[in-house]
Amino acid sequence: MKKSVLAESNESVEVPLAETSLPLVLKKLLLSRDETLQVASAHCITAVLVHSPAKHASAFIHADIPEFLFEHLSSSNEVLVWSSYNCLILLAEEPLFFSKCHTVYGIESVVRSLQGSLRTNNTELHKQGLLLFAEILTRQPEEIKLFTSSAICRDANRALQVAVSSPVLEVATEAVKATSAFLRKDHQSALPVQYRELRALLEAMLSRCADFSQTPLNRRILGHASSRDLEKGILRRGKFLLSTLEGFRNACRLAVEFQNEPSAQENPFTAPTAEKEDTLEDFSEFLLSACDSLCIPMVMRHSEEATHPGLMEVFLSILHSLFVIVPHMKEKFSKKLAASSFIQLTLELKARFCSDLSHSALNQVCSSFLYYLSINLLSAPEKTGPLSQEELSAVSELLQHGLPQISSRGAESLAFLSDHQYVEQAARQRQYCILLLFYLAYIHEDRFVSEAELFVAVQSFLLSLQDQGEQPPLVVFRASIYLLAVCQDKDSALDELVSNLISIS
Repeated sequence: MKKSVLAESNESVEVPLAETSLPLVLKKLLLSRDETLQVASAHCITAVLVHSPAKHASAFIHADIPEFLFEHLSSSNEVLVWSSYNCLILLAEEPLFFSKCHTVYGIESVVRSLQGSLRTNNTELHKQGLLLFAEILTRQPEEIKLFTSSAICRDANRALQVAVSSPVLEVATEAVKATSAFLRKDHQSALPVQYRELRALLEAMLSRCADFSQTPLNRRILGHASSRDLEKGILRRGKFLLSTLEGFRNACRLAVEFQNEPSAQENPFTAPTAEKEDTLEDFSEFLLSACDSLCIPMVMRHSEEATHPGLMEVFLSILHSLFVIVPHMKEKFSKKLAASSFIQLTLELKARFCSDLSHSALNQVCSSFLYYLSINLLSAPEKTGPLSQEELSAVSELLQHGLPQISSRGAESLAFLSDHQYVEQAARQRQYCILLLFYLAYIHEDRFVSEAELFVAVQSFLLSLQDQGEQPPLVVFRASIYLLAVCQDKDSALDELVSNLISIS
């Protein structure tokens, strides 16, 4: 009994000591003029937080420890700055750190410190500063505005431009992650939105990724590197490319979100006679151009070495978003994608990764991309007349339901079209989708299956329709005729039965 009372008494004493005495003692050390004591205090705070963050973080925050750590970021002592970065990273795991607005008051110190540290040769300091910046940018609640002026937002942008261009891969990697977190609507809402600076940041990030992707993989002085070394090199490239694409996707999301913000359309302080470089429209067109000239080539080059479903999911979501970002260019962009074998690429991704109901997010992105690509192409047909609004609505519904169910390779799709058994309605819908995809691919010279085999498959498909007394949508029937016409032997006429079927229909 006495032992339990004593234990309870000890507990009641320990809590106040932990929550009041220790933070106050370490706070006094932080306030001392001796940098050795300041560093020692920061090390003690770090050790306590690493050992028991849930128990002590709030006590340190209530004691205003973050305020003094932010002040020390202006020190010329790199050890003290690095130690302060460490403490702040650990404190950033506590929501109270943000709700008490420490980050709002400290963000300028972080940016100034980052600018200063990037001028040094201390790469560990660069990485730690960028890690802290990324943590703050990521965890900052949307309802608490981090950048209260466009000037500090611009300085943060420029610091990231320097960081992503770092020749040290580890520093550039942390900078790209911070950039991805920086490209959030609430971080860019300090008017005027600085589209020119955002463009410069994205150009720096994409340029660094392009340089890395083109750097030859390490080779040993004698002979080639081992396969394990090559695999590590490819994996490292893939991770950096993925981080870059995630940042670019966030920029695209930003452009979409600002479409509904009249105040974010253009810089209200730009002179009427000045070139409109700082507008949402110009930024949106830059995103399309950058994707076309940099993102697509980098992804295609990497896919020759390795294909990662997560990377392709981000990549296709970028392409999809560009249809929305630059609507007046969506048909031209869609034609270019179709002519570059993107229908084939997307179908192969679905077949490789989505056939066993795995990678559902990738399947959804692939299906959505194919849907909008197909609708764009059908809305501006190359070699046939335009569809009526009624036909386009019917095709839209057909593709929405059928595309998620398709996960077959070219040869398997041909076999599916050639099925001589009774075809159920759901399967027939998938056949319609597959045939339309072949049609759109062939129109844009993406002939990824044998013409002879496709001719036979379409012929079987039409015969099956006739046997079951079905009448397909008019657009599907037109697509069938087109494929038969381009795939037939040039020295012979269409099969008599198919010709009769066409004439009757």
